[in-house]
Amino acid sequence: MVIIWRGYGWLVAVTVFGCSLIANLAFNATYGKGFYEDHKWPVAVAMFGAAAICWFLGDALRKRSDRVAIDKATGKEIVLNQSQHTLFFIPMHLWGPVLAAIGAVLVVMEIVE
Repeated sequence: MVIIWRGYGWLVAVTVFGCSLIANLAFNATYGKGFYEDHKWPVAVAMFGAAAICWFLGDALRKRSDRVAIDKATGKEIVLNQSQHTLFFIPMHLWGPVLAAIGAVLVVMEIVE
């Protein structure tokens, strides 16, 4: 599987992994070993946390302005876009609603079971 990102888009995957790891450790420590693996709602909590982080971080990063660099050899201006941060062509701030939707589906699945 090839992971495609632009800018700091890779932070989406790191955020999801980090939130999942923290939730895993916290819920297993609180409710006993295997709790995180046996229930879907703790994973949903991790997805909601990752969604919030991705939304606010992505929003802050996309407000960064472009930088203009001058090539010393040719004297031409090069515009460096610092506002595009995507993972799988989805902007980082839009991963927030995607992850929140995944969390909502997991909560519904937990209730239905």
